[in-house]
Formats: sequence, structure tokens, C-alpha cells
Amino acid sequence: MSTSPATAGGVCRPATGTEPIPKQYRQDIADASANSGIPQAILAAQIDQESGWDANAVSPAGAQGMAQFMPATWTGWGNGADPFDPHAAIAAQGRYMKHLRTQVSALAEDEDEALRMTLAAYNAGPGAVAEHDGVPPFQETQQYVQSITNAAGSSRRADVCAALAAMKLEGVGEDDYPYRQPAGVDGWGHPRSVFGHTQRQCTDFVMWRINRAMGWTPDQGEPPFTFASLGVNYGPGQSGAGSWKDILTGVDGITFHADTPQPGDIAWWGYNDIGGAYGHVGFVAAVQNDTAVIEHYNLDTPNAYSVTTTPIGDVPGYIRITPNTQE
Repeated sequence: MSTSPATAGGVCRPATGTEPIPKQYRQDIADASANSGIPQAILAAQIDQESGWDANAVSPAGAQGMAQFMPATWTGWGNGADPFDPHAAIAAQGRYMKHLRTQVSALAEDEDEALRMTLAAYNAGPGAVAEHDGVPPFQETQQYVQSITNAAGSSRRADVCAALAAMKLEGVGEDDYPYRQPAGVDGWGHPRSVFGHTQRQCTDFVMWRINRAMGWTPDQGEPPFTFASLGVNYGPGQSGAGSWKDILTGVDGITFHADTPQPGDIAWWGYNDIGGAYGHVGFVAAVQNDTAVIEHYNLDTPNAYSVTTTPIGDVPGYIRITPNTQE
């Protein structure tokens, strides 16, 4: 791999500038997506459009709750729950969107068109979509569909953030790396952190993330997972991330995998795999089908945090720390 993976963005916020998925609803959106087959980004943008994440919203027409169900429709899809229960509303949204897509999918030529018609059916009813053989020519419905698809399709950040939230690793998806200051100062030549690596570089960040995932915080003293604690050398001639494969896989319980990443793995690039000649490492926060959601420091922007969705095969390999190593 001669170039770095395309950066998807380092903050859990859609590129359109709308508010992020509230933390307390990220798992609900992920579950609704898994159960319905509707992308998380679509469901999240739809809730934002319908109610702005207001669980108590009531429209002038009488639509209720976060997903803005009319009472008659809620009776059929709310499973007896309170329409103002936001968790129940998101689950019902997923069930109803799945049903609507089944109703209109025969009219669509591809998945994108099917999603647009499904959104139109949610807004105007499946009968209107069938009557017009597609998104009906109603200004409100067309604006509704366009605004949601624009927000959801801008960068897939809603999907990335939901996946990071589902990891249940505190801080994943946010730049909580405590050694990022002073901002704007090149990390090279500056003091090393408690992990033994140069601050604001990929190696130090990944070591931080591993220890953070293990529950360690800076106020607890010596971190449990460092090269020193593993008893391995990390000196001259091994100063870059490109050496991590050889160094770490010499430790019992640490293995290398070419194409089967798991959350918590270290994504690894050798010295000749990526620009800069130092190699690179990132932290695998989630795996989605054939892509890995990877957290980085010092990838495309010097000394800065980013998150990428990278095809699994574009990473030369993954270093895995087994549970026994972390105990």
C-alpha cells in the first residue's frame, strides 16, 4: 500500500454540520439498523429530520415522539410501548422502515433508489409512492428525502460513530489521548510518554489506546502494557512502527493476522507500505463487513487524530493481543 487510507473524519459528527447521534441512542440506532437492514446513517438522519432527537415532540398534525408516528400507525408498529419512549420509537422506526422497503422495493432499480422510496413512503405513505411509481412530486416529500439522503451519505460518519460506540470501549471515537499537547509542536525529539514512545506519534497513541481499552488511566501510575513490561527491546534500528510486527509477535500470546481483523487489533503497515518510511500503526475500533474502522494519530495530518474506514485487504496485517496477554 503506497498511500494512506482515505480519512473519514476524526470527530463523531456528520459532515453536514448537524448534531451527532446522542450517545444514549447510538446503540438503539445500531440495533434498529441491524434488524431492519436500513443503514444507520439513514435512520439517524431521519430521526434528526423528524424531531431533532426530541423524545417529546408532537407535530401540528398529531405525530408523536422521536420518530413522529401518527397514533394509528404507532398502534400497528409500537408493540404496545409508549410512543414517547425514545428507545421504543427508534426500534419501531426500524421495524416500520423495513416493512416500507419491502412494500416499495419492487419499484426501484437499485438500493439507493429503494432507500429514497422508503423514506418517501415514511413521509407520504406507500400508496403515494406506488401511485407515482417512485418518490411522489410533493415538495415536502421531495425535500424530506433529499435532506435525509444528503445528511446520511456525506461521509458515512454516522455509521462509523455508531460502530465505535458499539465497541463499549470508553473514549473510542474521540481524541481523548492525554499526550497531544502542546498542539502544533512536532512530536519528534520531544519527551517520550509513560509508554516509552514519542508523544503525538502513531506508536504512542496506539499504546495509549491499548492501555485505555484495558481500563488503565494516567492516575493509576505505570501502565500495564508497554514494551518494557513485555520485556522486549525497542531501540535504535527499531524506532518506527514498521518494526512492531517482528517485535510484538515474539511475545507469547501476540499473533499476526493477514486478513481477519478483530476489534482491539493493531493495524500494521511496514516500512515500505506507507509514506514516510517509518511504517504506521492504528487501533482497530470496529470491523464492518469488508472494512475496518481504524483510529490513527499522525496519519495524513501531522500529530493529529483521525478515523478511517479502510478495506481490510488494504492493511498489510493485524497484530492481535489475546486476553491472556492483557490479564
